[in-house]
Amino acid sequence: MRLIWFVALCLLTGPISTKSKKQNLEKRDQTGCVSNCDEPPQDDDEEDEPKRLVVYFNFEKVMKHGRIADKSGYENSGTMGQGGEILKFSDKEYTCNQAARLYDHDIYLRGDTFQAKPKSAITIAAWIKLEEKNGQHSIFDTVGASHAQGQFHFEVNDGVVRWFHRNECQEVVFETMAHFVPKGRWTHVAGTYDYKTKQAKIFINGEIRNQSIGDGQLSRDWGVRAGIGNHEKNRALRGSIDEFRIYNYALKSDEIKALVSACKANGGDEAAAAAQSQSPDITTDASLQEQAASRTSDDKPKVVATSTGPASSDSSSKRDEKGDSKEVNAVLRKRREAVKRSCVRKIQQRRSAILHF
Repeated sequence: MRLIWFVALCLLTGPISTKSKKQNLEKRDQTGCVSNCDEPPQDDDEEDEPKRLVVYFNFEKVMKHGRIADKSGYENSGTMGQGGEILKFSDKEYTCNQAARLYDHDIYLRGDTFQAKPKSAITIAAWIKLEEKNGQHSIFDTVGASHAQGQFHFEVNDGVVRWFHRNECQEVVFETMAHFVPKGRWTHVAGTYDYKTKQAKIFINGEIRNQSIGDGQLSRDWGVRAGIGNHEKNRALRGSIDEFRIYNYALKSDEIKALVSACKANGGDEAAAAAQSQSPDITTDASLQEQAASRTSDDKPKVVATSTGPASSDSSSKRDEKGDSKEVNAVLRKRREAVKRSCVRKIQQRRSAILHF
C-alpha cells in the first residue's frame, strides 16, 4: 500500500517539477544572449589573473596601412582611419609630445581577436587635448554581437568625463561621471573598475574626481567594434590623444599619478615623490592656464605622418556600429542571427535534458 502511494505521489509531482524547470529556463534565456551574465560570483579565494598592461599606444610611429603598434607585448595593434595624423607637439607643460590627432577619424582595434581582454577589472587611461569643448568625444568604446548597444563607453561629453559599461545581456555594470576636461590643454583621464570592490572611479590629472558602486563582471564581446574615437560617426574625438593604455586590473591612485608625472614638464623627483605619497596633483589648473597663455606660434604641432588608412575598405566598414552601408548592416544581421541560433540550440538541449531526466 505504501508503495502505491509513493508511486502516485511521484507521478503527481514530476510534471509540476519539470514544468517549473522549463519555465525557469525560458525566463533565464528570454534575452537571447550567450554570455557570462549568469556565471556564479567569483570566489575571493580564486586565483586572480596576472596583472598586465594589455594594450599601449604611444604613437611614435605609424606603420604600413595606418597600423599603430601595440607596445604591451600582446600585439593588439590598431589601424588609424584615413586622414588621421601623427603630430609632434611642443607644449611646454607636456613632454610626451608625439600624439595622434583624430578629429573626425578613429583608430580601429580588432575586437574579435583582441588578446587578454579584461574580465573582472580594468583601467583605461590616456592623455587627450580637445580642440572643442562641446559635444561627445569618444575615447574608447566597444560593441558586441549580442545586441546593438554600446558596451564600454569612456568619453567626454561637454567637458564631463563619462565612464560606463553594459554587458552582453544589456545590464548596466557601472556608470559614473566627473568634471572637468578643458579645451586646448593636455589632460590625463583614467577610468577604473574592480569587480571585487564593485567600485568604478574616474581620475583627472591623477586626482580621483568621482566614484560609484557597480556590480558584475565585464563583457568580452568586442566582436563588432572596439576603437578610439568616432563612435557611430557622431562621437568623434575632436582633438588629439596620446599614451593610450588598457590594463586588466584597477590601478591604484599612486600608479595613476605616476602615469601623469611621466609626461609632465619638471616632473622628475618632486612629481615622483608626490605620486608615492598620494599628494594632490602635481600641476594645478591655475598653472596650466598660465602656461597655456604663454604659448607662442612655435608651440604649434608639426605633422609627422598622415594615415592613408587600411589597404582595403573591409576594416573601415566594420568600424561602424550602425553604418549606412548595406555591408555593415548585413554583417550585423548575420552575427546577431548566429547568436540567436546558438541560444535556440542551447535552450532546446536544456529542455531535452530535463524531459529525459
